[in-house]
Order: sequence, then structure tokens, then C-alpha cells
Amino acid sequence: MFFGPKHNLIMPGRAANMSDGWETRRRRGPGNDWVIVKLGCEGVVRRIEIDTAHFKGNYPDTASIDVAPDGPEILPRTKLQADTRHAFIDELRDVGPVRELRLNVVPDGGVSRLRVHGTATERGRQEAVVRRVNTLVPSRAEAELRRCCASTEWVRRLLDARPFADWNALTGVADRIWSTLDRDDWLEAFGAHPRIGDKKGSRWSAREQSTTAEASEETMRRLAEANAEYERRFGHTYIVCATGKTSAEMLAILEARMKNDAATELREAAEQQRQITELRLHRWLESE
Repeated sequence: MFFGPKHNLIMPGRAANMSDGWETRRRRGPGNDWVIVKLGCEGVVRRIEIDTAHFKGNYPDTASIDVAPDGPEILPRTKLQADTRHAFIDELRDVGPVRELRLNVVPDGGVSRLRVHGTATERGRQEAVVRRVNTLVPSRAEAELRRCCASTEWVRRLLDARPFADWNALTGVADRIWSTLDRDDWLEAFGAHPRIGDKKGSRWSAREQSTTAEASEETMRRLAEANAEYERRFGHTYIVCATGKTSAEMLAILEARMKNDAATELREAAEQQRQITELRLHRWLESE
């Protein structure tokens, strides 16, 4: 880091000049310079960009990328060009899930930015959610958790239970808190959901109910009538974990649950809310 610190490699945007990148001094002996970068979470790499913007007479001759600390090579040693944004896709080797990568520049020189794009693994996504739950300031955490479950008491108790060791700890505590809440707390959470088929609601609700966009007019009419009858009978919105279910399936489930008594149906609705909450926690970091 003779002319520029390694942290510049992961700064947002493209570099403004050479001092905004990572640059090493000239080597006079054997070996090469390198830097290890930790990824946002464990994932499978799909695309890598090495940007030498502004480096013309002092860019590396070649570069390669390995899985750190002693893993296989994911990008073979490749010739670089001056002041160029290099993108690698087909050149990348399938090495499975990774957490850290080592950028090798041979023998030395300057790189302005390193970008690694990929798909998070299941474990990587879960670890990232736990880290976010543990580290958000209370006001921000409260607002975001309420999108997963709108029960004020559930959110308060979950925040009080931080930090969580891992995903199982987070979901285990979330489930235990939910199971000990009273009817009013459950109804508060139910009330944040739009009716099945209703165009209003959050983007998450729209995604969860996306199959209703393909339903026939007759199915949607029957859903609307059944929703209204359900609310008259039980006094709250019909709650079902809609992800992956067709409109016809949700209608059939609704009609079957109309046969429940009030206490049984309240517990069933609470279980559906629990499933929805866990799915939303898992999807928390997805872009909306």
C-alpha cells in the first residue's frame, strides 16, 4: 500500500484518480503483491471485475485470483491492460462456495477497483440476516422487523433478545416469542396483511400473492366472497402462507378452514403467520 490503501478496492463507484485506488511500490526482487478481500457473505462467484482506471504506466502486467487463504485458483493468471475495466465471466473456474478471495498482481502495480458478483448460498444469506439483525440500531431494526411481522410486542422482545449466535438461534427465539403472545398481539400482526387478491399492501405481500395475477375472474370473485365471509365468522383477515400456492389452492384452504371453530382457526392463522415471518426474515436482504 505504498501509494494507495487496499481499502480503496471496495469503495463505491469508479476511482476518481490514481490515489483513489490500491497501488504498490515497484518490486526489485522475486515474488508478487497481493491482497485478500472478504466477501459480503458466502456465495458462488459469477462475475469478477478488475478495474485499472487511471493506471497507465503503473498497472499490473498480469493478475490472478485464488480462493483465500490456500484454496484453488478461480481466475487464471491473465494479462491486464492500462486504464481498463476488465470483466471476467467465462474465464472463471467453478470452485464452489467462497468467503474470501486473494487478488494477485504480478509483479506489482495499481488496481482501482475489484468487484465480485455472485449468488449467496443458503448459509451465506442466513448469516448475513443474523448479522443485520444483531447490528442495526434499534429504531432501524424495529422498522425493518415490523415488515416481517407487525406485532409490536414480537418486535420488542426479539430486539431485547439480541445478539443471536446464528440463524437457528434467531428463528428459534422468534418462534418462541410468537407462541407466547396473546390474541391481541396476533391480531395486530394479522391486520397488517392485505386480503388475498387485494392489490394493496407491501411489495412482499404482492410477491407472496403473485399467482393471483393469473387467476380467473371467477376465482377472484369467489376469493373476495370467501374472504368477507371468513372475516364475519372469525373477526380477522384470512392468513395463509401464500408463497408457491395458486389462487385455487388458497381458495380451497380458506373454504376448508371455515369449518374450524374460532380457537382452532386462531391457532392455525398464527401458525401461518409464523411461516410467513420466517420466509420474510430469510428474504430480508433481497432488493425490493
